[in-house]
Amino acid sequence: MANIIMTSGSDIEGYEISEYLGLISGQTALTAKFFQEFSGNSEMDEKESKALTKKLSQVHQTAVNLLEEEAKRRGANAVIGITIRYNELTSSLTNNNTIGIIATGTAVLVKEKESRNYEGVHQDLYVTNYYTKMFLRPVQVRIRADKNTTRISPIFMNYRNEEILAIRADVELTTYYDEKVVLRDMDFTFEKNNISQLEADWIECDVKEREVKLIKDAKVVVRKYVTARKVVVCEELPISTGLSYRRLESLKKKRGIDAVVKYQSNGMIWTCVCGCINKVSDAECDVCGRKEAEIKKDLGFNYEEMLDKMATKSNVKEMKDVVIKEYIKDIDPDSRMELLQTLESALQYEKTRGDMKEVVLEKVQNIFES
Repeated sequence: MANIIMTSGSDIEGYEISEYLGLISGQTALTAKFFQEFSGNSEMDEKESKALTKKLSQVHQTAVNLLEEEAKRRGANAVIGITIRYNELTSSLTNNNTIGIIATGTAVLVKEKESRNYEGVHQDLYVTNYYTKMFLRPVQVRIRADKNTTRISPIFMNYRNEEILAIRADVELTTYYDEKVVLRDMDFTFEKNNISQLEADWIECDVKEREVKLIKDAKVVVRKYVTARKVVVCEELPISTGLSYRRLESLKKKRGIDAVVKYQSNGMIWTCVCGCINKVSDAECDVCGRKEAEIKKDLGFNYEEMLDKMATKSNVKEMKDVVIKEYIKDIDPDSRMELLQTLESALQYEKTRGDMKEVVLEKVQNIFES
């Protein structure tokens, strides 16, 4: 610590006292002759008042400076409990009064406290790639960073509730600058086991604290995993979801943390929200076990399809045409009214403010998700 910390209090925020080095003082004085220089009137004029105040401030600071010098001689890095006293002294030799200014305090050694309340920075990112067949799937990556270390912990869906001892995987993180940080051959273990959702134990990783908040995307490639019976090498390669992160996040909130695509069916096959492609004769998903009938029942109005079509248009007028011509009759009255009001307002704003496309998409999504 380069400078001495000085305080009138008994402690210093952010520091703890490790050693008390004793009481110290700094002293200086003003003779009565100084006061005699001012007029004898009962009230000083403004110029005299400023001169007196300036001089008192100077001797006050001199006393504090002497106190600081004494603290340094004691080997202290702080002084607490500082008080300033003014004492009238009488000299028996000259019979002149003198004002003594005495600064006192306690010299101490302090050290910076550990930042126990510092939570650092963190990110909880959904994994944007997925496997169509594998029963062990990464779904989320959690990252925590503090002043000293950065740690990572993925979450895996364990559809078969197998006892998983360890997973070796590559984690690819992408920043807003489209720069990639690849963590290869990360070995994850698990405190709790034999459950459908596995949270990996936290392990350190080579990601800087300042980079954590810049990360916008996480992908995980499973290389191999260990069960109680064998080591399984993963030969299937994951594919990336076609959804934007905002749409993926919305889908997961509605359909579950493992949802990566929207349900689709063409009469021959159907795609589960987990990404698994099933035969039309299969009543439930071969991977996650979701029943197709329940997925279809829960779909309701397919606003996501409407949003996809609206997103292909270049302006609000064209987006409104999509709604009116193809979807308006299927929307419930309350949502219909709010939707039309939103589109009409956006049309007016677009005339003066320009492109309103992204704003409209977000507002329409909020109408149906709320």
